[in-house]
Amino acid sequence: MASNDDLGQELFRDLCSHDSDNERILQKCSMTVEGPLLYCTIHNSTVLHLACSFRKFELAMSLLDSMDAIRLSLLPDRTNAWGDTVLHNAATTNKGIDFVKRLLRRIPDLLCKRNEHDESCVFYAIRYGKQEMFKFLAHQVDKLCQSNKQYNHLHFFQNKDNTTILHMAILTTQFDVAFTIAERYPELCNLKDKSQISALQMLACTPTAFKSGATLGPVKEFLYSVVPTDEQDTIGDVGIIGRAIKFILSSCCQGNSCFVFPLIDEISKLKKSNQDAVKLAKILIKSDTSWRQTYKPRAEITPVITNTDAHHTQKSVEDDEHIVAISDASEDHTVPVMLDIPLSDIDPVNKSVNQRKKGKRQGILECDEAPVLLAARNGCIEIVEATLDMFPQAVDYLNHDQENMLHVAIKSRNFKILDFIEKKPYLRGLVRAVDRNNNLILHMIGCPPSRGEVSPSSKMKSPVMELSEELLLMERLEALCPNYLINHRNKQKKTARELFAAEKEKLRVEAKEWLKRTAEHCTVVIILIATVAFAAAYTVPGGPDETGFPILVHHPLFIIFAITDVLSLGFALTAVVVFLTILTSPYRLNDFRRSLPQKLWLGFTLLFLSVSMMMVAFAATIILMIHSKERWTKIALYIIAFFPILLFMLSYVPIYTNLLKTFNYWIKKSTKSLLRPTFSSRRLFLKHFRSRACGFEP
Repeated sequence: MASNDDLGQELFRDLCSHDSDNERILQKCSMTVEGPLLYCTIHNSTVLHLACSFRKFELAMSLLDSMDAIRLSLLPDRTNAWGDTVLHNAATTNKGIDFVKRLLRRIPDLLCKRNEHDESCVFYAIRYGKQEMFKFLAHQVDKLCQSNKQYNHLHFFQNKDNTTILHMAILTTQFDVAFTIAERYPELCNLKDKSQISALQMLACTPTAFKSGATLGPVKEFLYSVVPTDEQDTIGDVGIIGRAIKFILSSCCQGNSCFVFPLIDEISKLKKSNQDAVKLAKILIKSDTSWRQTYKPRAEITPVITNTDAHHTQKSVEDDEHIVAISDASEDHTVPVMLDIPLSDIDPVNKSVNQRKKGKRQGILECDEAPVLLAARNGCIEIVEATLDMFPQAVDYLNHDQENMLHVAIKSRNFKILDFIEKKPYLRGLVRAVDRNNNLILHMIGCPPSRGEVSPSSKMKSPVMELSEELLLMERLEALCPNYLINHRNKQKKTARELFAAEKEKLRVEAKEWLKRTAEHCTVVIILIATVAFAAAYTVPGGPDETGFPILVHHPLFIIFAITDVLSLGFALTAVVVFLTILTSPYRLNDFRRSLPQKLWLGFTLLFLSVSMMMVAFAATIILMIHSKERWTKIALYIIAFFPILLFMLSYVPIYTNLLKTFNYWIKKSTKSLLRPTFSSRRLFLKHFRSRACGFEP
């Protein structure tokens, strides 16, 4: 008779086989006293464990039926190296629901078992994203908690790190399941894990869960707007064509079509996930009160515009160490903030403030910010909008650095948050606020992003475009701030412009080098185009006659060739001049705001026009050569010669589009400064027009 080790090795080999013989495995299990509870791996997984892990539930049912009462009594204690029972392994797939039902009928106490991390089988079902299994096990837990009062839901829904199944559902991006959990078990909404992070805070740190955090191209953006979901049966007033597209896409998504479009299915799932995340955020925001635990706002002080009075500044720094969470009513000069915290909570809040500062000094990262501020930091505009719709007072929330949501949004370059707040009436109070380092929102442009947080789109831009957008943002914020705050100095004795110049010096050098390289490369290409265009003017298609006059001069295509060749040469020579002005520029910081980007945009425009005209001239030449029955060797040479230019043009299209966005900003700004008819002038014009129409002289 073989030993248990040899038998376990044979059983493991049989279970790993795709065409395993169930009868043979059952026969081998009957050869040992332990039967299906025999350990087969070095991590103490039994035969029944492996059958569930390998999704062989017919075999698992047969093994369960072959066990007597003594072996069944040992089953709850037969765990692997991680403390997982057979039920834990079975909960990792939806295919094992029938097996789990039979298992719980025979051993009901198995539902209460937890592994070494205090994770139940329900926790495993959420971790592996098995929704059907979770619904069944959650129903069993509800019945058990109703019948046996010694158990509560936290025994099944929370591990020893205080992570709940709601946290786990958000981590695994199962937002529809998370919404069901939050709606069914509201007591889990405000629970925090070991890192003191609530479910809403975790969701606010997941920008990809929302539409605002998705990066979609033009095609995907269009599909996203028209692809229907279960909750969306209409797409608005889109007309007959839009409804027809919606019907076709709906058929494709529901599987009624003969064809499968993976892209449409992907966009449909993404849209459904985004909608579920928004619904989850709204239900979590209803029970969130963390925005009430705000920090004391700084007093509205006279702006510091000189470098004097250093002793007073040092004293103010020391005074900031005693910041409390509630504004003192005895200080008449304090900016009022909308709070709803009882006076009895002041001491505990102050105590928590001191603990947070102590932890921050020790380098401990604690997520003590309210979800609305985390959402503004990470660009989750959906959470910010939903929070301010339910609780408008939350706009005044301040973190431990006394930063409001406008501070953190600008620091992390989340412009959607700025666009949203800019339209609200409470913008005036936010732009005048200063943080504990006496920084305005203007200083946030020069401050490096905290905790490595930065908008992902800024990482993909060239240094010139990044610096140009930073300068345009500075100008935009200066227009929002009152004039008396423009030259305000922070505790480093720097204005916003001075701080920006100091922090962006490295970026300015990178932008300078990038711009020089780009201008030099473009100049080489333009000179090549100009050379070809100049040579083409003297080697006209068809050649000259005895008198030197072009033979095909009266052909319409010859006129097109002549015009486009001259235009190509003119655009190329003008572009050379533009790029030479870029190369000879002093590259001052303010030059990157308007002058250099516009010159670069103009140079690219002339380059593209020159290439386009050259291609038109080339096409006209081809037609003329075919018409005159010239050899195809020259045509092939032309195509090979111009192929690199086409690649160059296509590779610079993204940069050109970014430059075009910057140019559009200046066009909009210029139109605002143009002369406009006043109300009185329009009124006089209408009066004069009506009198002339009625036949009366004014």
